[in-house]
Amino acid sequence: MTLELRKFEKRDLAELFSWFQSEREVLQWAGAALSWPLNKREFIQLMRQHRGPQPLREIWAVDHGTDMVGHAQIYYNPRLRTAGLGRIAVAPAARGNGLAAPLMELILARAFDLAWVHRVDLLVYSQNEAAIRAYQSAGFVLEGRRRETTPIGSEVWDTLVMSILRPEFDKRTERE
Repeated sequence: MTLELRKFEKRDLAELFSWFQSEREVLQWAGAALSWPLNKREFIQLMRQHRGPQPLREIWAVDHGTDMVGHAQIYYNPRLRTAGLGRIAVAPAARGNGLAAPLMELILARAFDLAWVHRVDLLVYSQNEAAIRAYQSAGFVLEGRRRETTPIGSEVWDTLVMSILRPEFDKRTERE
């Protein structure tokens, strides 16, 4: 399946927002940084960071043909030589079709395309088993657990820290 990255645009907001039906789903996808119900203004503030020749954040739509089937963000920290992935999602109608692997391949290639990036990391809630499997399949290594970080209803979720280093990524992409 051929997927393509393109810069996320304001016209994509309604479709992206339609993928999430509850506070729990938004929290699992976006962490505590975005409110429920999703707020267009908050998201546009994030999009403003994807401007200029060296943006701090890149916000991507993932397309299959003319359909947006995914979304991902990359936050760059040149001082630490790190790119952080976040807000990775596959459209509900596209789930279960094997998109996680090519989506992760695309977004990792984009992050490591910058020569100074040595490490790509992400945070994922421990109950999000499908995402954890997708990240492990993409080569991410579990580094640790931040216990009871995020209350939602009567639950408190743990946050896992995962990463992949450039040598690990290079080794994986040589084989493929």
